[in-house]
Amino acid sequence: MSRRQRGEELQQRLEDLVRETQDLKRALARQPKRGRESRPRSSSKRPKREEAPGRVKWVSAEDDAKSVGRLIVGAAMASAVVGFPVSLHAKYEANVNTALKGVAIATKRCAEEQGTYVACAPSFRENRNELTVTVVKLAGAPAVLDGGNVLTVARATDYRVLAGAVAKRARDDAASVLRAIGAAAVFAAARALATCREYLEQDGDDTDVVAVPRFSKVRVDGRDGETTVLELCVFPSTPATPQEDPHLNAD
Repeated sequence: MSRRQRGEELQQRLEDLVRETQDLKRALARQPKRGRESRPRSSSKRPKREEAPGRVKWVSAEDDAKSVGRLIVGAAMASAVVGFPVSLHAKYEANVNTALKGVAIATKRCAEEQGTYVACAPSFRENRNELTVTVVKLAGAPAVLDGGNVLTVARATDYRVLAGAVAKRARDDAASVLRAIGAAAVFAAARALATCREYLEQDGDDTDVVAVPRFSKVRVDGRDGETTVLELCVFPSTPATPQEDPHLNAD
């Protein structure tokens, strides 16, 4: 084969290769695209998730009760840009304990420093281990409850049974005091209140409960001296206007 013939053959192969490449590109262009590029693009932005009004705080292991209390006290100030409600999201006993102790600190500080009064209402989130403690401002001072209606909460307390007892008192327009010692007991008390609110909602009327946390000193068997405990003073109320609860004292 002459040099000329070999050159013509090589040129033909190159032309065939170019033709096959073009055919392959056209075939691929006709196939539906997969993955991210095949998804239709929208000129509009994805709508933002609706945020709860007021202040929102995710309570974690890095927080302490005093910092949570300061957040609530800040919402109560007249100069606050963002006020109530304050939503405290917490998961598991340690963080729920921190959240409720923070409310107890804020309750005392708001009353003493600003003459304002707050209460809270726990509710469940995704499951029974996650709660939101919603803190609201009251129109007047809550009634001071003595130790006559105390329900002691322990680590082993069945929060559903406790919820039934609190709900029964709320239906009778009676208040309750839940006394908890330790993070596990506080967690049980918080879950009991959240469950109690579910029970009352199932009744179909407007009865609800709000809680005013406070610290108290009591004597515990087996311990020397007095022990500081967390008490939740639970009052019957209505879900829309807890500040108008009849158990509140007028200013």
